[in-house]
Amino acid sequence: MTLVAFVVAAALVQAAPGGPDGDVRAETYRRFGLDPASPLASRVGETPASVLEMFAEPGTPAPTPHVLTMGERKQLSQALDALTPLQRRVLGDRLRRLSFLDGMPNTALTSTVNPDGDFRLYDITFRASIFRQNMSEWLTEKERTCYDAAGSTLEVSVEAGALPAIVGALLHEATHIVDSSLRITPALASKGQPAGDPASSAFTRGVWADSATPVARYRNPLLESVRFRPGGRVLPIAHAQAVYEALGRTPLASLYGSRNWSDDLAEYVELYELTQTLHQPYRVMIRKGAEKVFDCESMKSSLVLGRAAQLKDILAR
Repeated sequence: MTLVAFVVAAALVQAAPGGPDGDVRAETYRRFGLDPASPLASRVGETPASVLEMFAEPGTPAPTPHVLTMGERKQLSQALDALTPLQRRVLGDRLRRLSFLDGMPNTALTSTVNPDGDFRLYDITFRASIFRQNMSEWLTEKERTCYDAAGSTLEVSVEAGALPAIVGALLHEATHIVDSSLRITPALASKGQPAGDPASSAFTRGVWADSATPVARYRNPLLESVRFRPGGRVLPIAHAQAVYEALGRTPLASLYGSRNWSDDLAEYVELYELTQTLHQPYRVMIRKGAEKVFDCESMKSSLVLGRAAQLKDILAR
C-alpha cells in the first residue's frame, strides 16, 4: 500500500454511529490542546513527528519544515474562505493542525491524530511548493503523470483557471475530513473490517460495486488501467482520448476520482466548487502542437452534475 493510500485509509475510518457525547469531545480537546473556537488560519504549525516519520525512507531526503511567507498566508486565507460552510464547521471541530513541508513527495496528507478515539481529530500537511502553482498548473502536472508522451507530439493539459492551487487542494482534503466525520461514503476496509455497503450511501449507490470498483455499466478496461487506480500504470499518450471518452460515460468527475469512492467524493466537491461556485473552467485538453485534438469537460456532464442533489449538505452555501 502506498503512503498516500495508507493515510487516506486511516483517515477515513469512522467512529461509532451516533457520535461521542460532550464529555468525550471535551476530553479530546483537552488532551490534544485544541480550541474548537480558534480560527482555522491560527492552526498553522509544525508538522507532527508522526507525520514526518511516514517519510522516513532510507536513501530518500526527508522533507523539511516550511515557514509561510506573507503571500502564502494570503493564499491560504483565500483557500479557507473558499470552503463550504459545512467544511468550515467540521474542520473547526476536528482540525488540529495545518502544516507545510518542502520536499514532500505528494501534494497533501490528511492524517488521523487519534485513530482509536471515539471523537477523531485530524492534521493536514501540504507540500509547500503548491503555493507556486495555480489550479491549471497543478492539475496539469497531476494529469500528465498518467501518460508517457515520449516520441509523441500529443500533449495533455488542464484548463482550470488561475486561482491558487491551494484552493483546490484544501477543498479536497477538507472533504476527506467531512466524509470521515459524517460518513457520506461508506467506510473503507480497515483493521480486518470490510468496507461498507455501497448501497448504504446515496452518493455511491449505483456507481460503485465496492470501494475501488465501479459498477459494471461504468467499468472500462482502459479507464481501470490508469496509474491512479490500484494496479494501474502509465499509459502511452496515444490512449488519452480513449481514456477521457470512457470517463465521459461515467458519473465520475475526474480520473483521480476513479481511484476509490472516497476520492470520488473529494474530487467531486473540489471540482463542483471550482466550477459552480468559483466560476472557473475545468477542461482536460489534448493537443497536437497548436491544434486541439480533443477536450473533456466532465463538470458540464448531466450524468456528473446530477449527483449534486445527493450532496446538498456539503455543497450548501
